[in-house]
Amino acid sequence: MIINRFRLKALWPWLVEARHAWLAATVICVALVVALRPHTAEPVIRLTGLCLQLLGIGTVIWGISETRALFGHPSFASRARAWLGRFPLLRRDAVVAVSGVALSAAVGKVRAQVIHGPGPNPTIQTRLVAVERNINSIHEDISQMQKEIDEDLRKIADALKGETQSRQTEDRAIQHKLEATGTGGVHISAIGASWLFVGVVLSTAATELAQLVK
Repeated sequence: MIINRFRLKALWPWLVEARHAWLAATVICVALVVALRPHTAEPVIRLTGLCLQLLGIGTVIWGISETRALFGHPSFASRARAWLGRFPLLRRDAVVAVSGVALSAAVGKVRAQVIHGPGPNPTIQTRLVAVERNINSIHEDISQMQKEIDEDLRKIADALKGETQSRQTEDRAIQHKLEATGTGGVHISAIGASWLFVGVVLSTAATELAQLVK
C-alpha cells in the first residue's frame, strides 16, 4: 500500500484525537519502567505508586479547572493572586475612578402640514383649486407616512430576526456548555482512575513486586 503525503498529514489529527489516552498510557508506562526494572528496591516501587496516586488526585483539580474555565470563571491561580493582593498589610496605590456623564438627545420626526388657501377673494374656481391642492398634499403625506411605517416595520422585523438568531446561538452555546459539563470531563476522570488504579497496585503490592523483579 502506497502511503501518500495526504494520509501522513491526516495521521497527526487522528493521533491527537486520542491525546488523553496517550497521556494516561505514557505516564503509566514510565511508572512501570521505573518501578519494575530489575533489582528495583521496594521503596522505589512504593513511591512510584504514591506519585501515580497523587497524579490521579490532581486530575480532580484539572477537571474542576476545566469546568470553571468553561463557564468563564477565573482560575484558582488568579483567585489566589487576587486574594493575596488584598492582604491588609500590603501597601496599595490609591485608584481614583472618574466617571463621565453621557447625555443623549432623542430626535423625533417633525412633519409640516401644508394647507393651500383659496386666496383673499375666493371664488368657486379658486376654492376648487385649493381643495384639489389640499387633497394632493394629503395624499403625499399619507404616502410618506406609509413609507415611514413600512420602513419602521422592516427595521423591527430585522431586529426581531437578529434577536431570534442571537437567542438561538446563545441557547446552543448553553446546551454545549451543559453537555461539556456533564460528559466533557469523562476523559479526565478516566485518566485519574487509571493512574489511581496502577498507583494503588504498586503501593499495595510493593513487597511482592520487589521480590518478583529481583
